[in-house]
Amino acid sequence: MFIAYLVYKKSWIGIIGLLLLLTNALIQFDAGIDVEPHSLIYLNTLFLTICIVFLIWRYKKETAYYKSLHTLTNDVGDDWFENIPQPQSRFPDEVMYTFLQNIHEHDLNKRRADQLTQRMEHDDLSSWVHEVKTPLTAMKIILDGHRSNELAQRLNSPWLRMHLLIDRQLYISRLANLDSDLLPEKLKVQDLIREEVRELSTWCMEKNITIEVMGNTGAAVYTDKKWCGFVMRQLLTNAIKYSPTDGKVSIHIDFQDNKYVTVSVKDEGPGIQVHDLPRIFDKGFTGENGRVQHTATGMGLYLAKEISKKLRIRLEVATAVGEGTSIGMVFSSDNPFERIRRSPI
Repeated sequence: MFIAYLVYKKSWIGIIGLLLLLTNALIQFDAGIDVEPHSLIYLNTLFLTICIVFLIWRYKKETAYYKSLHTLTNDVGDDWFENIPQPQSRFPDEVMYTFLQNIHEHDLNKRRADQLTQRMEHDDLSSWVHEVKTPLTAMKIILDGHRSNELAQRLNSPWLRMHLLIDRQLYISRLANLDSDLLPEKLKVQDLIREEVRELSTWCMEKNITIEVMGNTGAAVYTDKKWCGFVMRQLLTNAIKYSPTDGKVSIHIDFQDNKYVTVSVKDEGPGIQVHDLPRIFDKGFTGENGRVQHTATGMGLYLAKEISKKLRIRLEVATAVGEGTSIGMVFSSDNPFERIRRSPI
């Protein structure tokens, strides 16, 4: 920084050097001034020493505030302005501080306005979703009341997809407040799966897909029923969507070493391309299979991943092109919910 400071003060250094040259020229060429050579050397040495000491002093004084600002560049957070030290001099430190203060206040005002707008949009969307669910529920009641009507039964599958899309939108609107909506309890994994399979039964019957549950059906986990069920629904939805007609979806429950429960959902679909695999949990990413399935939105696995992080569930993917995909939910016993359950009251 000292070199940069010297470059910044090059005009000062230039005028000091020019004055020193003029002084030496005047002494050398003015006949009325008689100075011994060693005295001239002494004068120049003293002059240069004073200038160097002055520059070093000014460098330390003028750059002290900027150095304190520079230390904050690698640790900029939402409270960055609170960490900025008070200026020690009126100029230019106080001018810089005032400038940063104005930027901070402008950023806060803009952030408050954006948050207010987002909150209003979120409330409007949540209200709309709740209003739409009412006529959807009425439609379901009508469809269930006309089971002998072939046309009514053909509407069950489109109704289910509409219901899943609206329900997913409701979960998206609640995602920001997920932490305050958790109600962990000990649940049997098979019961969670059975409830979600029942929800998707119409779609399975339409494609004549068999769902087989295997493994340790008595395994239990400590988690939130609603949000964990939503993650399972997303995995099952993907499995059914990409499975061929007359295919099979296998759900395997495994309990290993008394430490963790694994729930794997495997389909017989086309599998995931190797170059798509690192991005399948990215928001909005559909991949090659998603482009074939025009109903893909790229939100299902993204939501499953985000919710799983909050529930301390690890998602694992195993796939082979042409052979299908298996996505596992790993419930570790070393998670906050389980520790709370096992801790003495």
